[in-house]
Amino acid sequence: MATLETLDVTKIEPRLKHPTVFKHFDALEAGESFIIENDHDPKPLYYELLAERGNIFTWEYLQNGPEWFMVQIAKNPAEETNEEAKPEPKETLDVTKIEPKFKHPTIFQHFDALNPGESFIIDNDHDPKPLYYELLAERGNIFTWEYLQKGPEWYKVLIAKNPAEKQTAKGAIPEKDVKKAELLKEKGVKFGCSDSGSNSAKSDDFDEWELDELADYIVEKHHQYIKDSAEALNDLAIKVSEHHGTDHPELHRVATQTHHFLQDLLDHIANEEGVLFPVIKQGVAKRRNPEEKTTYEVGTLDLPIRVLLKDHEIANEDLNLIRRITHNFTPPKNACNSFSFLYGKLKEFEEDLNEHFRLENDYLFPKALELDRQLAEA
Repeated sequence: MATLETLDVTKIEPRLKHPTVFKHFDALEAGESFIIENDHDPKPLYYELLAERGNIFTWEYLQNGPEWFMVQIAKNPAEETNEEAKPEPKETLDVTKIEPKFKHPTIFQHFDALNPGESFIIDNDHDPKPLYYELLAERGNIFTWEYLQKGPEWYKVLIAKNPAEKQTAKGAIPEKDVKKAELLKEKGVKFGCSDSGSNSAKSDDFDEWELDELADYIVEKHHQYIKDSAEALNDLAIKVSEHHGTDHPELHRVATQTHHFLQDLLDHIANEEGVLFPVIKQGVAKRRNPEEKTTYEVGTLDLPIRVLLKDHEIANEDLNLIRRITHNFTPPKNACNSFSFLYGKLKEFEEDLNEHFRLENDYLFPKALELDRQLAEA
């Protein structure tokens, strides 16, 4: 693969940076590449290139900071003619145009209509991962799931029904995902999309959940949502600020506040996963078997939980500030798609975080403190 040239982006006038990079990319022949150099991570450019040109390039970091970034951008080569031909997807289904309560049933109808070896594509405005687990829970490990585009504004997934000879063998779906789908189905989790795109389990069930199962659920659903969304949301806030901050200076505050809010939240969930949740699981194991050993002193969970509850308060204050700056996530009338999409994703993020914190504040933390008290008395 030939490298045409190296482009030092720092020497280009800010308003011309992305247009210049696009000009160089468009001039590439299939299979050719060029390198960009920058003094900060050019990830917003990646998402803009993906949104404007589609999944027709590769993006490889040759140097990934902290002071200098070098990225090789290559236009994908033409498909080899001697490759084994794959059946074309039967159709593309735009999920955003389907009434929320009919989204998953409609996709299931399309999947069930496939012959072994056939596939179709779904388009959506948020990650349809809950559908993945519902399909796995209801139909089993008889399909493949391939992201053709993965955010931040649009998701395209190729869903294929395995050929007949592979349907009785272990497929490409990880075993941990199969087990997770079985657990979620057993617990009555609602996989379907709501109007906001978020999903939740039946709230009146959580009081009956075992603490270790509830902790795993929070990690798999809400922590993973944060991990999957944080980088793209941060990059999107930067991109919109760069493009529209002159006319809407409040966007600079939104980008800065979003960055610090997300970083603090990632640190918070790392503390939960690395410290508190393993301790809770040790407590559950000791309640089931008093001979089990613990690596912490029972009766001492009050302080770490109070620290985490304070983190919740700070995160809510940060979100409330973002909400005030954005006038309750309401974009101006002349807002472009990216501007409106950013505010919509911030609102969606807030909704998921509210459910996340509710599960911990109302169920996980109080029950963990009660368990810790019982173990200390014993």
